[in-house]
Parts: sequence; structure tokens; C-alpha cells
Amino acid sequence: MTDIPHGIPHTAPILVIEDDAGFSELMATTLAEDGFSCQGVTSGRAALDWLAANSPLMIILDYALPDMTGARFIEQMRELGMEIPFIMVTGRDDASLAVQMMKIGACDYLLKDTTFLDRLPAVVARTRHEAETRERLRRTELSLRQSEARLMRAQKIAGMGSWEWNIQTGEIYWSDELFRIFGLNPADHPKIEMEWLFTLVNPVDLPAFKKVIFAAAKSGQSFNIVYRIISSTEGEIVVNSQGEVECDADGRARLVSGTTMDITARIRAESEIQQLINYDTLTGLPNRSLLHDRLKLAIAQAARDHQLVGVLFLDLDRFKGINDTLGHRVGDKMLKTVAKRLAACVRESDTLARLGGDEFVAILVGVHTAEGITTVAKKILALISEPIYIDDQEIYTSGSIGIAVYPMDGDDSHTLLKHADLAMYQAKELDRNNFQYFSREMNIKVLERMMLENSMRKALEREEFFLVYQPQVDARTGRITGMEALLRWQHPDLGLLAPDKFIYLAEETGFIVPIGEWVLRSACRQNKAWQQQGLPGVRVAVNLSAKQFGQYHLDEMIASTLLETGLDPEWLELEITESAIMKDAEQNATILNKLKEMGISLAIDDFGTGYSSLSYLKHFPISRLKIDRSFVRDITTNLDDAAIAEIIIAMAQTLKLSVIAEGVETRAQMELLSFNNCIEMQGYLFSRPVPAEQFALLLRDGLKY
Repeated sequence: MTDIPHGIPHTAPILVIEDDAGFSELMATTLAEDGFSCQGVTSGRAALDWLAANSPLMIILDYALPDMTGARFIEQMRELGMEIPFIMVTGRDDASLAVQMMKIGACDYLLKDTTFLDRLPAVVARTRHEAETRERLRRTELSLRQSEARLMRAQKIAGMGSWEWNIQTGEIYWSDELFRIFGLNPADHPKIEMEWLFTLVNPVDLPAFKKVIFAAAKSGQSFNIVYRIISSTEGEIVVNSQGEVECDADGRARLVSGTTMDITARIRAESEIQQLINYDTLTGLPNRSLLHDRLKLAIAQAARDHQLVGVLFLDLDRFKGINDTLGHRVGDKMLKTVAKRLAACVRESDTLARLGGDEFVAILVGVHTAEGITTVAKKILALISEPIYIDDQEIYTSGSIGIAVYPMDGDDSHTLLKHADLAMYQAKELDRNNFQYFSREMNIKVLERMMLENSMRKALEREEFFLVYQPQVDARTGRITGMEALLRWQHPDLGLLAPDKFIYLAEETGFIVPIGEWVLRSACRQNKAWQQQGLPGVRVAVNLSAKQFGQYHLDEMIASTLLETGLDPEWLELEITESAIMKDAEQNATILNKLKEMGISLAIDDFGTGYSSLSYLKHFPISRLKIDRSFVRDITTNLDDAAIAEIIIAMAQTLKLSVIAEGVETRAQMELLSFNNCIEMQGYLFSRPVPAEQFALLLRDGLKY
């Protein structure tokens, strides 16, 4: 949409417009790790005041501001003559809003989900790169317009290079300006003949030039042609000739007259623009856009000629470490050297492209066997692994290559690139500095996935799932205040599986819904059984996935489960992730209120990894926040994690919410959390997840830690 204004250095701050100070600080901390500085404001008015005296690198803008919408802010900013790249951030998962924001010029549109902070640095870096590219395009286009303006002034002052050809007599007239364009002196050429003129035209363009000229003389039609000529002073230049035909009283063509203009500067400028659009600015190789075009053409040709197409996806090993240690200047020189070495490994008919960063793709055409592709891959790895000398430094690197082959691994460009990318990651996992074909290991993984999915569908009826329970503890007294029910799968062939091995698949297939209902029913039934045995009553926490939370009549299913098992609602807590709640905030608020009215406690699981915003917590009947284990793990050694945990605890206290920390494994972690008024905890320090019969003993005898 916009260009970086002149004079703004790359060190200028990013303006973060976000009314949630905690979330703004999280963004600033995340971006600081990638070398960006941030200036935070909490309203659109404050942002406009700041912009009146400052120039940011870009803007990160929350759509919902307290005093205006993001769209209204952009409108006011532009009314003041400001054109600054911006990224729109919102908690609304609304496709139409995303389209609207992109239409008004947003460089990107980010949803505040659980991956937001992970994706933010890459989006900011890409936005800066695209803004710089647009600035170069703007300058090139400006140069083009200035060149055309000069030509127009020259035409007005001295006239275009004009000429006439008398068809009946063969006489040709040239103006002095036309002689100048050709680098000739009019005095040296008192008489111009057509055959001599033909010698000045580039031999490649001559047939087309003759055809146009003679066709005009014969048919009387005007013409417009671009061709190359040899100028005695400028070398080869590009000219544009336009001609009109005059006829005599009998309708026969008698005179062809026209103008000729030197358009070399314009052609070069247009060529530079095309270069920026289709080629990588660092290496000069085709970029992602041109790569897809070339791959489509290669597939079409291979289909016609019954040949193969090899797609090699190369990623340099440990390049980030080299870049961070030696600096981006050395990293850029290294990428240029790698590009030259790769070019030496492929033919002129092949395509070599850079996707960005340290990722390259080679398209091998006219291939008959996989052996030819393998040979090129080996050659690439050998050349890449040779030492690179930059500024008297000897640098070693290697590469991992994934290979996909048309037509076996896909019949379109996107599929082939995706499969080659997957194979590249497989190469990195197995051992760097090697290559892997997609169709070999990848297809085995697909088969394993299908087998796991099939066995999952039978696991419930075969009673292969079971629950373990991890206590939640009051750290002051050591008393168990609750427990979390955790799912395990005793697979008949693969052994004991933790949720991270199969829950993702259950989510993708929708099978998480019946599994989730079974977990809820089993946990409620077990808790009720313990109470009937006279054991102390504690709440049981059960996770609800995003798919479960979106199912029809969720509240009725939960009410029915409580009625069936006889468990009082006060002993049930449902844990929901931030992203699940925000997917359809308005509808979910209604469901949560119904659950709250039943007497069920509601907790936000993994708090701190998603939205972490006061704005949404105020609108949902949440009882408890769970500090994610990723912050607890390094809380005693990492000041950022300690600060985040402290902010979450303070936020919870402000909103009169309970807070519990998960993943507590050491006394030092426990003491630091206790010092910051986090009382409830869960983790290996107190107990690992244990089967039901063992947890009953913990309820009866208490914890020892």
C-alpha cells in the first residue's frame, strides 16, 4: 500500500497501537529479540499525536481501539498526509474483516491466536522487506516518469525525429533530430536509401521492420513498431517508429511519414521493474512468483513429452547461527556464493530460484530417470559443503535437500513444492547434509497416519483409553485442592501413547468429540466414586478442545453427563484455551454463561501463550487462569518469564480470578511463585499424573514432597 517515507532509518521504532498494555509489552519483548524497537500507545488519538512529531518504521494496529476502529485511524492518518506501512491485529476471526483491512492497504492481517507471537517477527520482517521493495519500485517508476517528461520536453522544443518516404519516387527525408538519434551527421548523408537504412536495424528485428514498412505502403494502414538500431554514438538502442500513409487522388499510397523516438531509457526502466517483481534482489535468481510460473510451464511440457520434472528444495544447515554470529553482511555474501555454486550444478534449461532466507529451489526439466535427479542433488551437496572464504574468514556450511518428482509426487506446482519442502525437513531430521525423496519416507508417514487413525476409531470400543490424574495443590498447606484428568492410550501395537502423539489427529478427524465426551464422563464418574468412598471432595479439571467447544448443544451434553454420573457441578472445572474461546467470541460467551449458571468452574488453559488480554477476560465468566508451563520452566533463570508470570498473577488478582501454575518441578519455582502470591500449583514437584487407584491414596494420605 505505502512506501517508507524518505529519511526513516531501519532503526526507527515500530509504533504499537494496542490498548492492552500487557499484550503490547509481550509484542515489544518478542520483536526486541529480532532487533526491532517498539513505541507503544493505547489509543488512536495518542498515536496521531505521536506521529505528528515522529516517523516509525511501521505500525502494528489493534483493530478495536477504545476511541476508534483501526479503519477509522488509517483514514485519519491519511487525511493528515501520512502513508506508513501497517499490520492490522484483531481478536476477531472474521474473513470479511480481513478482506476489508487488506483492501484499505494493510500489509498483513494477524489473528490473536496461540501462534501470534511466534508469527509476529516474521510478519514484521516481511512487511519491512516489502515496503523497501515498494520504495525501490516507486523510485524506479519515478525515474521512468522523469525520463518520459524529459522526452516530452525535447519533443516540444526540438520536435521528434521525423521522416518521410515518397513511395513513388523512393526519396527519403530525415530531420536533424532523427540523425542525432542515430548518432549521425546530416552532412555526411545527403541522400538516404532504403537499403542503407536496413543496415542500421538489428538483424533480428529487420524482417518485422520490413514487413511493417512495406505493408503500410501497400495497404495504406498506419503502423507503430518498436525495434533496435545501431547508433554510431550510443551503440544499440531501442526506438519506436509511428507512421501514417497519405494516398493520392486515386487512392494509391504515395507518402509514408512519421516520427521515431529513442525509448531505450523507458525500456530499461520497465526491465528494472520486471526485475524487481520477478527476481530476488540479493542473488538475481527468480523469486517465488516466477518460480511457480516456470514450474507450471515445466509440468505442461513434461506432460506433453512424457518426461519427469525434479523439484529440489534446498535449505542451508545452521545458516541462522552464521548470520547471527558473523552478521548479515557476511550472511548475504554467503548466500550470493551459494547461488553461484548452485547455478553451476544445473543446466540453462533448468530453473534455479531463491524463495527467501536460505531456501533455494531447483527445477530440473527433461528428466527421464530419478538417477539424473540424484546426480544433481549429490553435486549440489558436494559444492555447498566446500569452504566459503569471506573477508579472510573460512566458513563451512552444508545443505539439506528434499526432492519431489512430477508426476509421482504431485501434478501441480503447489503440491510439488509442498512435498519437496516436507522431504527437506525429513532430510534435516534424519541427518543434515543429505537429500531425501518425498515418495519414500513421506508416503510411509502417510500410511502410518492412516493406520493410527483407523485404530483410533476402534480404541473407545476396545477400552484402550484410560485416565490419569495429577493433583493441584495449595502450596502453603500441601492440601490437594483439585486434580486434572489427563488422557492416555494403551495402543495394542505402539504401547503407551501420550496425547501429543494422537490428539492432533483426533482434532483433524473430528474424533476428538466422542473421545472428549468419554473423558468428561469418566472423570465425573470417578470423582463421584471417590466422594462416595468418603474421600475429601476436590474439583476435577477436564480439558475441552476447540472442536468440542464448537459442537452443537455442548451445555446440554455436559448437563446430561453430570446428571448421569451424579457429580455436583461445583466439583467440575472445564479448561479451555484462549484461541478456542475467541474463535466465535459472542456465541461462546453465551455457552460459558450457561455453564457458569450450572455451577461449573471455568479456567483458561495455557494462559500467556495466546491473547493474554484483559479485554476478553472481562467479557467471559472465567474463574481461574493457568500459567503455562513454558513460563514456569525458566522462571528462576529467565527474567522475562518471571516478569510474564508476575503480570499474569497481578492481572488475575485485579479481575478477582484464581490463578494456578502448571509445570512446577522445583522448590525454587514454587517459592518464587508463592512470593508473587500464586498459591495453587501443579507439577512433578508434587506428583506426576497417576492412575485412579494411586490418586485415591493421595486423597486419603495426603502429599509428601
